[in-house]
Amino acid sequence: MILFVPGYDPATRANLAVAEWILPDDCRPLLGGAATRDELLLALAHKARPLFAMSHGRPEDFAEQGGGVAFGLADVQALSHQPVFAFACHTVMGLGKAAAAAGSVWWGYTGAVSTAPDSSPRLLSLFGKVFSYILDSFAEARSGEQRDAVLLRIAELCHEAEEQIDELQESDPDLDAGSALFCLLHIWERLRIWEPGASLPKKHPEAKPPVLFL
Repeated sequence: MILFVPGYDPATRANLAVAEWILPDDCRPLLGGAATRDELLLALAHKARPLFAMSHGRPEDFAEQGGGVAFGLADVQALSHQPVFAFACHTVMGLGKAAAAAGSVWWGYTGAVSTAPDSSPRLLSLFGKVFSYILDSFAEARSGEQRDAVLLRIAELCHEAEEQIDELQESDPDLDAGSALFCLLHIWERLRIWEPGASLPKKHPEAKPPVLFL
């Protein structure tokens, strides 16, 4: 597994906090200053392995440390048919479709994710549990049925985290968790999976498409 997460502005630094919380022993970490295009392409060329990325995204690419292009349409062959999970806005539209056409399964996002995960001490672990499950599961889901099951479980974990936030707010009415709740909603509702040979990406059965997006 390659874990690619830059940290150069508030949103990406929040992603980086989650990545450090979920960091497994058996991965190639490209975090913070090491999350560059050169290092990513080198890691992909060295060994075929799944990619888990968290960054800013556009339909045709996602960002490296500092905001430059880390991975774009011209790079999809470098995946060597390995699966990708990209927590990056918009990337499923162009990049994910291109990766699937090249033989990879792409887990990505349609439209924008309204806010990054909340990395405050009381909420970080809630997001960590969700992303830890994703990290452990997306590459192991090798059939459409298995990927459907992972989509359902991601939504369940987000709902469980929402309930825990509600409990925290009951005990502390001053807790500002609105952005965290929006993020949890978008983690499952805007997640799409492009599979090789598919005409449309998979989504959770209760997911509502953002306007103008899949």
